[in-house]
Amino acid sequence: MLRAIVIDDEQKGINSIKLLVEKFVKDVRIVAESIEAEKGISLIEDYKPEIVFLDINMPHMNGFELLQQLKFKEFSLIFTTAHTEYALQAIKNNALDYLLKPINHEDLIAAVERVKKKTKQETLPDLGKLLEELSSPNKGKIPLHVKDKVEYVNKNDIIRLESDSNYTNVFTTGGKKLMISKTLGDYETLLCNKENTFMRVHQSHIINLNYVVKFTKDNGGFIITKDNCSVPLSKNKKDEFLTWLDVK
Repeated sequence: MLRAIVIDDEQKGINSIKLLVEKFVKDVRIVAESIEAEKGISLIEDYKPEIVFLDINMPHMNGFELLQQLKFKEFSLIFTTAHTEYALQAIKNNALDYLLKPINHEDLIAAVERVKKKTKQETLPDLGKLLEELSSPNKGKIPLHVKDKVEYVNKNDIIRLESDSNYTNVFTTGGKKLMISKTLGDYETLLCNKENTFMRVHQSHIINLNYVVKFTKDNGGFIITKDNCSVPLSKNKKDEFLTWLDVK
């Protein structure tokens, strides 16, 4: 029986994995859980499990920062996440397992089977290589697919993104305009979350809230950004934006 620990800042995420493991996965038992990364470190050191289900996106300390603080690392790792494209690429590069939320039971079964196979072969994940890649110069940047190359841009340098049919125009603080071969929806998943300061304020626009200069109520509402662009504010996003404006 393989012992597993689940670390996720949302209890519903933990409950989901526990339910799926209990119902669909043989030979795995959840022995401990935590919604706090700091406590998760202690649990891993104390239990020394064979498997750790680890959420990437957690407040105060993310999954990668947790790994850096561990002394005991002889376990198989299955990341769980809803986004973070650059981190996922690093995980794939190092042949580690991950599950996208909401977790599908078939994906969970397949991930555990791969872990069991690795355990039998006594091949543990090279966490050091993963952490080295994540601390590379590209950390904090996102990959932008420009024509036949990938350009890494610091998220903090992006002022806004604008839809252009099946493409997206990205405007940066350096005055650059990059046409990306991905839709605005792809970048909404990547950027508009609790980790970042981006908001989709219109069907065709995502803005970096750090670069909002002015808001005018004329003609339904327009947001003036640092590059002096007037971005329309859609009705269904007005309350969310005004709430942020009041908090600020």
